[in-house]
Amino acid sequence: MNTPVSAIILAAGQGARLGGRAKPALCVNGISLLERLARALRDAGVTPVRAVIGHYADLLAPLARRAAIDILPHARPDTTLADSQRLALREHARAHPGRDLLLVLADLPLLDTAAIAELLAQWRACAPGTDSLRPRVHGAPGHPLLLSAAAVRSANLLPPGAGLRQWLDPAQGCHATFDSDNRAYVTDLDTPDDLRALRRALAPAVIDWPSEAA
Repeated sequence: MNTPVSAIILAAGQGARLGGRAKPALCVNGISLLERLARALRDAGVTPVRAVIGHYADLLAPLARRAAIDILPHARPDTTLADSQRLALREHARAHPGRDLLLVLADLPLLDTAAIAELLAQWRACAPGTDSLRPRVHGAPGHPLLLSAAAVRSANLLPPGAGLRQWLDPAQGCHATFDSDNRAYVTDLDTPDDLRALRRALAPAVIDWPSEAA
């Protein structure tokens, strides 16, 4: 599995459970999660890096441009994760049909170069014909999700309204996992409790929203 890998960050969510916040804009020592992810991906050899952006485009688009992330705009006001996945699959199949795809949730605050490099190493060790790979931590499925170029083309043919959850059914292809103790794969940012836990985990780093840092 030595095909080049590109990344698309899914950053179009509403952040409703965090009070309507643009989660990718959360800053760790002054650097947004979106920029941190882009840097970690590139340092691990994943290029190009693009991002699906819908809600909070006025805030996130400048951060994306500053991080040299190509923007895939999502115009639907009621966008879902499945919608973002479908847009990502379609655009990747169109622009980079010969590359594998790393789909990255934008609210993975602990995901760093080492975690991405480990995922890529596991991918290279997969048997030929493997469609996807994702980490698993203490039995819980994690992220990011790595898809072969052929799998992207296949998943792109899902019926309208269907997301990758349906496609990842074992009956639909060869989907691999690897076991890890790295909490970066399962630590996301959905609720105020998650934010408090992140502040404890990264202390004494300063973690704040852009308006608070201004």
